[in-house]
Amino acid sequence: MNNQVMRNILERRSCRSFDTEKKVSENDVTAVLKAGAYAPSAMNTQSWHFTAVVNSEKLTLLNDAMLEYMDPAARERAASRAGGKRVSPFYNAPVLIIVSLEKGVSPYPEADCACALQNMFLAATSLGLGTCWINQLRGADGESGKAGALLTQWGMPQNHAVYGCCALGYADKESPLKDRASGVVTIVR
Repeated sequence: MNNQVMRNILERRSCRSFDTEKKVSENDVTAVLKAGAYAPSAMNTQSWHFTAVVNSEKLTLLNDAMLEYMDPAARERAASRAGGKRVSPFYNAPVLIIVSLEKGVSPYPEADCACALQNMFLAATSLGLGTCWINQLRGADGESGKAGALLTQWGMPQNHAVYGCCALGYADKESPLKDRASGVVTIVR
């Protein structure tokens, strides 16, 4: 296919194993963030905020806060997926972009953040980066324990709630394409 956008859509995969030694350049992080900022939003509110954590020590702090917060069954699932690596709800990605939205401003906050995340995923794919949608911080704000306090300390506005995150980095291994479900399209003529 010659169309780069369509190629990115068809090639994007969720990456759950990142190369922890290979850092993402500041230019690439900036490009991915810009793609998120250019997403559509309900009534053009653009009331989102992107907090990009690129510091490995801070990612470890956030990771540990999330592991404390997770219920035991979720921690067990995360441990089994880790495959001998450090247990991480963020799959040990070297960058985590947290998408939050001002509470009560947009009539469709989930849709606004989903559009921003999808733009980031497609931009990252075009740059040769892997991504994964992460929901573990959903609803975190300054009032929701250690993770929320860290996010507020790192610049997420206090009147915001997390709707989703983009784990970002270089894939450690290839993610295969899974078959698409059949019967999901109807064309009315």
